[in-house]
Amino acid sequence: MGWNRPGGDGNDHDPWGGGKKNQNPPDIDKLIGQFLAKLRGLLHLKPKIPGTWGSNSSKEYGFGIGIAATVIVVLWFLSGLYIVNPAEQAVILRLGQFSDVQNPGLHWMARFIDTKYTVDVQKINSFALQGDFLTKSAEQGDLPNQVIPVSDASTTSQAINTSDKSKNLVDVEMTVQYRINDPRAYLFGVVDPDNTIQEVAAGALSEVVGKMKLDDVLTTGRELLSSGVLERTKQVLNAYQPGLEVVAVTLRKVQAPEQVQVAFNDVNRADQDKATFIQQAQAYASKVVPLAQGVAARILADARAYQQQSVLSAQAQIAKFQALLSVYKNAPDLTKQRMYLETMQSIYQNTSKVLIDTGSTNNVLYLPIEKFLQTAKTEETTANEAANLSTNLSAVQMNDANNSSSQDQATEGGNP
Repeated sequence: MGWNRPGGDGNDHDPWGGGKKNQNPPDIDKLIGQFLAKLRGLLHLKPKIPGTWGSNSSKEYGFGIGIAATVIVVLWFLSGLYIVNPAEQAVILRLGQFSDVQNPGLHWMARFIDTKYTVDVQKINSFALQGDFLTKSAEQGDLPNQVIPVSDASTTSQAINTSDKSKNLVDVEMTVQYRINDPRAYLFGVVDPDNTIQEVAAGALSEVVGKMKLDDVLTTGRELLSSGVLERTKQVLNAYQPGLEVVAVTLRKVQAPEQVQVAFNDVNRADQDKATFIQQAQAYASKVVPLAQGVAARILADARAYQQQSVLSAQAQIAKFQALLSVYKNAPDLTKQRMYLETMQSIYQNTSKVLIDTGSTNNVLYLPIEKFLQTAKTEETTANEAANLSTNLSAVQMNDANNSSSQDQATEGGNP
């Protein structure tokens, strides 16, 4: 059976009403009075005399408004507390104007007066750059002039068209990493800082590639390309002040267009073969050069030894000749006879000729032919020695004759 049975018998079984028949709205004044009475009890104030609420209602309302205002101020103060994370910084605007930049930690701001913008300053953002860029021509010495005189417009345009034919396109792909270093400039310095740094990096890449030749971009200029884009991007960002800092520029891919990729692969292989041959030649040179230097040093040492030996031998011959000259001056006939005998002795010791007197004996003689053949090789040396000796004798005789003539002339000059 339902709680309120029909029929109006007055037996309303209302679980919340407690069986009360009065369903009128509550009295607001009575509720306020009960609330203030409880508040006085909590604040240990003098209790109000019952039945006097209406006579002293203005004071009670003022007191209630003060309490409510205090609660609102406390809630407003607590709502202004906030925490900045370790990787973030907070930018505070007071009435729409920049006020301060807060570091990580607990801070407070005036709610509804200050505005807070939180920026992550340690997050590394990145974007990719990819496209075909025009390189420097092989015959181009410097960059083309930015200003062209009107009088030379026709000739200059023709020259530009001619030089453009020698330029090449290169497909470059790189990744740029950056982070926020100035939250205030990032939020209010540039309209779209992320798009700005992308456009600046693309312009820097085009400028750096335009100053390099295609062979350098594809081979030895990769590191120069990355560093050049990094430095140029930093320079331009310093002028714009977007609050961003470029951390790194990574070159991912550099290749020629697909139409000429096969030809450039052949060129790269040729360059690699060239480098390989150069390394092999250097290795061979490092192996052969020390050996050649050692052989050269040995030849020089032998030459110096031979030089010293020749000098000493010549000095000995000079000393021997001078000693013989002094003996010859004292006894010329005896010296000639002695020199003749010594020369004949040295000649017959090494000669292969044998003199036999067949008229005085009939004995059979044994001739050592093999020894004759061995000594035949020394005949030429002996003949040279004999020629040298005869030359020495002739020189001694000429010197003696000169001395005798000089002595005779001195004697004749001395006699009247």
